[in-house]
Amino acid sequence: MARKNSATKTSQHARNQPTSVGQFQFISIQNPDHAKDRSVRRLARSHAVARGIEKKRKLEQKSGHNFRITSIADDVIQPVKKKEPAKAPASFPSSLLTPQATPFQTLAAESPRLQALLSHKNAQRTTEAVFSVSDELVLQSLGSTLRKNLDDEALLSAVMLTFAFSVSSGDIDKEFLGYQSDALSSIRQKMSSPEGATSESTLGAILLLAGIEARLGIPRQVQLHMGAIRQLLDVCTAKGVYLSDGIKRAIFWQDLNSSVMTGSKRVVDHTTFSELHWTRDPFSPNFFILPSGFQAISHLLDQEFIEVLKDVHAMKCIRDNSRIGKGDVVAMTRIDNHQASIQSRLASLQSSSPISECCRLAAYLCSTSLRCKIWPASTIPSHLSSRLLYKLQEVIDDPVWDGCPDFLAWMLHVGGAFALP
Repeated sequence: MARKNSATKTSQHARNQPTSVGQFQFISIQNPDHAKDRSVRRLARSHAVARGIEKKRKLEQKSGHNFRITSIADDVIQPVKKKEPAKAPASFPSSLLTPQATPFQTLAAESPRLQALLSHKNAQRTTEAVFSVSDELVLQSLGSTLRKNLDDEALLSAVMLTFAFSVSSGDIDKEFLGYQSDALSSIRQKMSSPEGATSESTLGAILLLAGIEARLGIPRQVQLHMGAIRQLLDVCTAKGVYLSDGIKRAIFWQDLNSSVMTGSKRVVDHTTFSELHWTRDPFSPNFFILPSGFQAISHLLDQEFIEVLKDVHAMKCIRDNSRIGKGDVVAMTRIDNHQASIQSRLASLQSSSPISECCRLAAYLCSTSLRCKIWPASTIPSHLSSRLLYKLQEVIDDPVWDGCPDFLAWMLHVGGAFALP
């Protein structure tokens, strides 16, 4: 009994001794039985563990490994074991609310699955044609629109569908069908009320669905969705519903590029929206000329096509002689309208011969490469390239090339530059 009391006093004395951080604590053992005492052994073990943890933390701090990196997938896979308390409304990181952030990054702040989809290597191809091919302008102006509708089920489902389709490399899987069903169901519900039907989030969701159908190559479905957009535009006009510049540009580019990809009938053009109105700059007449290479073959070209070529040349001169920053919305708007006018007119031109069709496709490819930075990740240039090279094969033996071999070489170069490997 005396030995036990002695051991207890020893352990209590050891616990009461002040220990500075990073120092060892000495535990005195007065006789062999003290080492067998449970309290002494417990104290020794806890002290050893504490010192080990402290040493590990110091090593991590020194090496910079005291921050643990976790992936989004980890958060998705691991089940939640505890019932979490009610969360306050989500606050978005400041980086997601900047003009440079895409609207999809903003939506992803509330959806771990969308974050995972965005991080996939195939996500860069997702946003065409509606949100990418018009470069930064649509992204900036439309971003504010989407940020106002972060809780819209139709829009979020359509965004999830778009990215899921891209990440799966175009496969129609269970996830795709689930998001598609959710998006269509939400859109039908919103179409039952005039306010919901004419909201920009509804228009954006329908545009995204049309983009999926365009990439699947189903013109009838594209026509169905874009026809609905046309009807909603008429309703907005009749009721005086305001639509932002961003959604109007998104409608124009989706309609144009879906038509280029699938041959669907267009519902709008460059004259539909006043925001896309463009005229030649009277102060730069030297820009709007026919390049010398085309002057030699101008007798083979229609006058309307020649005027478009002059505008393409002017666009190249503007690109080479100006430095348009991301914050220069006025300049960005003008160059966007310039490109819209060129491509819209090229898409509407009726080719009188296979050779004129080759010229039209080559000019379209050139107009896209002059401005949009996201085109290398797009499927549209490769699609046009394939069409151009196929048409050239049809007319490669035409005697017209005997008098203009350089022109043929130029078109082969343009077609090959965008061709898939």
